[in-house]
Amino acid sequence: MSNTLRMLSLSLAAVLVLALTATTETFCQSPSDQNPSASPSATPRIRSLNQPSQPAPDLARSLGNFSIIVPPKGDDNANPKTTNANDTGAKNDAGAKNDTNANATPPAPAPSPNPPQSQVSQFSGRSFSRERNAPRRDSLTAIRIINHVNGLVGGFEQGAGFGLGLEVTTNKEKELKGYELFARALASTRLYRKGEAGLRVGNEKTRGEVWFGYLRRTRDNFFNIGPLTPDINETNFAIEQRSYNGLFSHKFTSKIEGGVYARFTNTGSFKGEDDKDPRIDTLFSGNPAVVPITNYLPGLNSNVELFSYGAFAELDLRNSDKGLTRGWYLYGRVGSVDGIDNGNSFSDYGWIETELDGRVYIPVFSDKTSVALRAFANLREPKRGSQIPFYELSVVGGTNYVRGFDTYRFRANNAVLFSGEIRQTVWSMNDENTRGLDLIAFIDAGQVWGDNRSQTNPAILANDNFSTRNYRVGAGGGIQYRLNKTVAFRFDIAASNETTRFYFLSRQGF
Repeated sequence: MSNTLRMLSLSLAAVLVLALTATTETFCQSPSDQNPSASPSATPRIRSLNQPSQPAPDLARSLGNFSIIVPPKGDDNANPKTTNANDTGAKNDAGAKNDTNANATPPAPAPSPNPPQSQVSQFSGRSFSRERNAPRRDSLTAIRIINHVNGLVGGFEQGAGFGLGLEVTTNKEKELKGYELFARALASTRLYRKGEAGLRVGNEKTRGEVWFGYLRRTRDNFFNIGPLTPDINETNFAIEQRSYNGLFSHKFTSKIEGGVYARFTNTGSFKGEDDKDPRIDTLFSGNPAVVPITNYLPGLNSNVELFSYGAFAELDLRNSDKGLTRGWYLYGRVGSVDGIDNGNSFSDYGWIETELDGRVYIPVFSDKTSVALRAFANLREPKRGSQIPFYELSVVGGTNYVRGFDTYRFRANNAVLFSGEIRQTVWSMNDENTRGLDLIAFIDAGQVWGDNRSQTNPAILANDNFSTRNYRVGAGGGIQYRLNKTVAFRFDIAASNETTRFYFLSRQGF
């Protein structure tokens, strides 16, 4: 409502300024500024609106209880007059017709061709999405500040807080045309950091991209590996990662995209910066010979070098042109990951990974009510006796993976989850309902399983069980403000049998 009042105030102010400007121009106009061929009687006059009408002018403006009549300026071709049945057809020396209709009504001023635009609409027109489908799906919102400089919102995986940053690019448009050099720097409210520098070539249909990435996360939660781990041994860890990435993608149609990717990463993991928790290296060890083996965390306190490659495909039949999203969406990715022996630490890492994501959006009677459903699976199968670094395991818990639990609450080789939402628009702010306020109710359920640290330890073998008793359920509600078809801000609250959590997102839900 405050935006509506602000826009109404701006509009009234604009009208008042136009009126005062017109009045000043009329009273300050000198005879030399007027049409030299016009008769003396064409000078500006002020008359009461209650008096008989004067001959029709080219332009008339009203102020208070008086009408200011402005004579024609320039030649008739620039200001053609409209005649009526009482027009005598006689012309003066300048070629202009004399309108003899004494009761002619002054024409209304034409509306401005460029009415003032609201601040929200201007912001919406400047914002757009930056997305990648591999090696990891990455989405953030860019907001054009000036040519070649964009503000960035988001860009971090869950648990980092609210991310903000800047992008400098050689491209001043939203679309890729030829090539683009870019550099990005982001930081989050939890002081996580991320940076990228790279090159994109091609166009929006077929493109290649190479980039260097840097990531520092300082206090991610860790509880242990497995679907039944208690929350009493909560600790946290930090990672520092450098990566070299390559991606090639092609849009076969506007709805179907596929591509291949390759990636090299060097990641170090160590104790986190949240001193309220016990140190992770007092509870766990990166040594595979530690006793008991349940305290072994592959990748802890070491630099792990990995090379990965794979392919992905996306079928996006979602439509947000009118109201809440409708349609459906499918994504799949298959990849292979291998450790690189750097001669300094354990390097027997390797797995095959599969990521599947399916979503459907069903309108209910109108474009203001929708049911959204999602099924997601992240499956990582170790190669022979190889290990998976603990920070690369599949997860349940957090904004994207079962709300109502601590972020990264459960970890294991595999994860599956299901989500359902009812979305209801309560305030539509334009005719297409692409901007509005929505209320949401949701429920999530998911579980993890799979542990390759030992082939004999009973506790670790129990983590391999896929069972209905391992499902974790969270439920809650939220409110969402959609700025346009792609940009939104959302606030959720969710509860589970363990805790209640609040979430703020700089995007729409799934």
